[in-house]
Amino acid sequence: MLQVLSSRFLIQIHSFVIFLLLVGFSFSCTEDETVIKAPMSREHRLFLAVEKGNLELVKELLSEGVSINAKDSLGNSPLIKAADEEELVIAKFLIQRGANVNLRNLTGETAIYRAVYRGNLDLVKLLVGAGAETKVKTVGGISLAELAEERGEEGILKYLSSLK
Repeated sequence: MLQVLSSRFLIQIHSFVIFLLLVGFSFSCTEDETVIKAPMSREHRLFLAVEKGNLELVKELLSEGVSINAKDSLGNSPLIKAADEEELVIAKFLIQRGANVNLRNLTGETAIYRAVYRGNLDLVKLLVGAGAETKVKTVGGISLAELAEERGEEGILKYLSSLK
């Protein structure tokens, strides 16, 4: 009986050791130093520049022909990204250059939605002044007023109510 238990035990340990070796081997083979990575696209660089608040790089990339209304993998435009990052100066620049203030990302959010979400009244006012729709709802059916109320943004809620 002891031999039977020990052989079953050894088989289980043997299987576990093989599993650990395979897992360790797969981790050691995940990166090959000889792989040459493709250069970052200009569109991706634009979104990173907006994220970092680098207005000069934003200007440079737009002058090189990157679309001011380009979209990232989530459907965000540079203006939506600027609103989300609370980059007021970049948002103003993009609007002056003709960015569409009403573009939506994959969840139906617009730049003004992200500004309300961040609680940035100055951005909200900038976007409204540039023609942003204030009666929009996300794919989930959430309006700007509902979002402002949910997030406790009394100043934004009061401002949005004054627009009616």
